[in-house]
Amino acid sequence: MFSNIGWGEIFFILVIGLIIIGPERLPGVVQDARAAIYAAKKAINNAKKELDGELEGFEELRQPLNTVTEYAAMGPRRAMAKVLFDGDEQFFDEFDPRKQLEDAPTSPAKPAPQGPRPRPAGSTKVEPGAQEKRGGGFSWADIT
Repeated sequence: MFSNIGWGEIFFILVIGLIIIGPERLPGVVQDARAAIYAAKKAINNAKKELDGELEGFEELRQPLNTVTEYAAMGPRRAMAKVLFDGDEQFFDEFDPRKQLEDAPTSPAKPAPQGPRPRPAGSTKVEPGAQEKRGGGFSWADIT
């Protein structure tokens, strides 16, 4: 709780307490503060024990929840390996596409021979009004 408070800060608090409270009442205030901290710790520990006693019925649910949390923290490959192959990922390594590509002999791909392309029958020239007829009713004149 007070892990980042050093001895210098504690000394400073005691000096300020000595000035504000006075030397006569300071020991009583320190004892009261100590008793309050002790009572708070005791109340927290009692509450923990009480909750642990009441939640024993939920212990059977804790194991499946821990398993789900463990699988959620894993990646999909590791989760499948754990469920299907008892954690042995060697099976996946055999079917790794990167390794298969590295092992495959690389030969330059030959382009397919291309013959002469047939020309479409008819003229490829478009008449000015023909676009409006073929376009499904769209016209640039509608936009402008």
